[in-house]
Amino acid sequence: MILCISRAGANISRSSREAYLLQKTKRRTSRSVLLNTACVAFISFTGAHAQETEQSVCPDGAQTCTVNGRVIYLPGYFSQFNPITALDMVQRVPGFSIDAGDQVRGFGGAAGNVLIDGQRPSTKSADIFEILGRIGAGNIEHIELIRGGTGGLDVGGQSVVVNVVQKQGAGSSTPSPWEFYILKRRPDGGVTPGGEISYIGRIGGLKYTLGANGFAARLRYGGDEQITRFFGDDELRQRRGQYKEKGVGGNLNLEYALANGDIAHLNIEGDWFDSLEETTETRFPAMDGPDIAFFPFDYEEYGFEVGGDYEHNITDSFSIKLIGLYEREFENFESRFEFTPAAGTPVQSLFISDRDIGETIGRVEFGFNGLDRHNIQFGGEIAKNFIESAVEFFVDDGSGVLTPQVINGANTRVSELRGEPFAKDSWTLSEKATLDIGMAVELSSISQSGDSENARFFVYPKPSLALAYSFTPQTQVRFNAERRVNQLDFDEFVSSVNFDDEDVDFGNPDLQPQRTWAFETSFEQRFGDIGVIKLSGFYNYVNDVEDLLPIGGGAEVPGNIGDGEVWGGEIALTAPLDFLGLKNARLETTGMMQESSVTDPVTGVDREFSFISPYSIDVDFRQDFPERKFSWGWGLYKSGKETNFGLDEITTFSFPKPELDAFIETTAIKGVKVRLAAGDILNVNVKRDRTVFDMTRASGVALFREMRGNQNGGNVRLTFSGTF
Repeated sequence: MILCISRAGANISRSSREAYLLQKTKRRTSRSVLLNTACVAFISFTGAHAQETEQSVCPDGAQTCTVNGRVIYLPGYFSQFNPITALDMVQRVPGFSIDAGDQVRGFGGAAGNVLIDGQRPSTKSADIFEILGRIGAGNIEHIELIRGGTGGLDVGGQSVVVNVVQKQGAGSSTPSPWEFYILKRRPDGGVTPGGEISYIGRIGGLKYTLGANGFAARLRYGGDEQITRFFGDDELRQRRGQYKEKGVGGNLNLEYALANGDIAHLNIEGDWFDSLEETTETRFPAMDGPDIAFFPFDYEEYGFEVGGDYEHNITDSFSIKLIGLYEREFENFESRFEFTPAAGTPVQSLFISDRDIGETIGRVEFGFNGLDRHNIQFGGEIAKNFIESAVEFFVDDGSGVLTPQVINGANTRVSELRGEPFAKDSWTLSEKATLDIGMAVELSSISQSGDSENARFFVYPKPSLALAYSFTPQTQVRFNAERRVNQLDFDEFVSSVNFDDEDVDFGNPDLQPQRTWAFETSFEQRFGDIGVIKLSGFYNYVNDVEDLLPIGGGAEVPGNIGDGEVWGGEIALTAPLDFLGLKNARLETTGMMQESSVTDPVTGVDREFSFISPYSIDVDFRQDFPERKFSWGWGLYKSGKETNFGLDEITTFSFPKPELDAFIETTAIKGVKVRLAAGDILNVNVKRDRTVFDMTRASGVALFREMRGNQNGGNVRLTFSGTF
């Protein structure tokens, strides 16, 4: 399979990663997930939050100011950007990038770096981009940028966060956002629609949000692949394909404020997604060509989530918060391989998979701020997770009959019972210094039944520390240290088939979680209302690096290959460009460089980590003309090559061209924002270079080399958005 934009991409194949890498260029992440270093933070009390709101009014009519170490942005600051939703506002906070959080099991470790009214939404299926997009800009009182000491806010391990403070007591006329777009992909991708709408209302003490969304997409793609065989005839393969997807979703969010000040939330989410990908490969061998290979892939996913929380102030200084969440997801996909040679008998294979995935979470948090200069949080979380996989695999070797085959580890159930007690303290050392310290202990019992039987128990302590010192309100240094424990991916326990590389991806019931000691230090200097420069360096020592592990008999599985290191640095700059004569223009630039080292289990020689880019550069320009109600801008992203190391192969992905996007937008139509955006203007060619060796890579004897290019063709999107 050349391309799979659906969320199922990572579940299909671990050795073929074009789907992952093509999406990675769109996500514009500035560093690997391995390098997200964080500190510990805490939950706020409703009463304390109300006091903070009262202190957040900037003096003398200013639209931005610093109060108690927090940078406050009033709605007037964002007016030049003509925001429709809270998302439009948060994306314009200088020196800040939204982190949606990790897609991990449990609640405590999945936090992003955006809060709403000092709280995390009790949901995991909807990311913070979706949630902010449901809040109209007219509902925002102000936005707080909190750096270093988080002072009791519930951010689950982030050192820089944004807190979106909504207007309190708004009536039924609360602005509700909507968005509709049409998307055109070239070449021949057709025009496809999408959109979302939310309605926000209030009945007495009950605030509710109803939302719905839907989308459809269609694209064509293609590229050529040259196979050089060192002991045989070469071959040219022309790959052409099309991809179609559609989906719908809905949500209901309730917030109820009791007379005693207690607050309760209930969130219900549901969605359905379907995609079909069809790739045709025309192969031209030295003789008797062409051969035809056909790869259809049909995927469906649907699920729901119910989550809620209840917060109660026991005393003025002691509070309790209860959080519960239940989530189910069902995945069904069918992958087929059909091969018709120019001379010979056609053959085919069929792989069918059904998966049932579930999670139940209960969490209790206690908060205490009765000690001077301290905000203390303690509590615990318990989570029950499972994945149940049922697989059928058939092969027709030319007889015309599909015969069932056995794949060890494909039909299985994996379940985990995980608990985590924790304690955290946010300590204000002085007016300039804050210290966040914490300790959590992860206890996990994992069992597997079916084709593979196994049971294991893990205990891992997870200390953390974050120190921040502000020389002035504009100048700050931060140091973070933390031990992180990766949660095991249940997909790595389950075997599957990869038709693209004609291979079986075996699961490993003995996989251990990767652990990381992560250290980061950063310096931040702010100048004016917009300018920010941040320099940071990081070092990670990784125990039990997760990668492909040889197990004998010419097979490999996801496993632990030993300890390794990752280190590097990052520079981020947000600069106004008025001094160049570009009024109301800003340039945001982020550059990252990193290196890594781990001992290769096949060759015994040090090498880089699999799928980790040595550098990335992200540049965004925007200029606003408030009087004309017009804005324009562009973005540029470039990253280095990424390599995957298997038992008998090396696969490298590279991106010769940068990704270039551009947009223009206007609010000349009253109450409506119109935005025209062009994506992937340079038509990025994702190149894949795969070399397969005799027996193992250690032999040094290459059997053949595959060189493939793939292009999507770019897209144009016209979006209308507003409030009602």
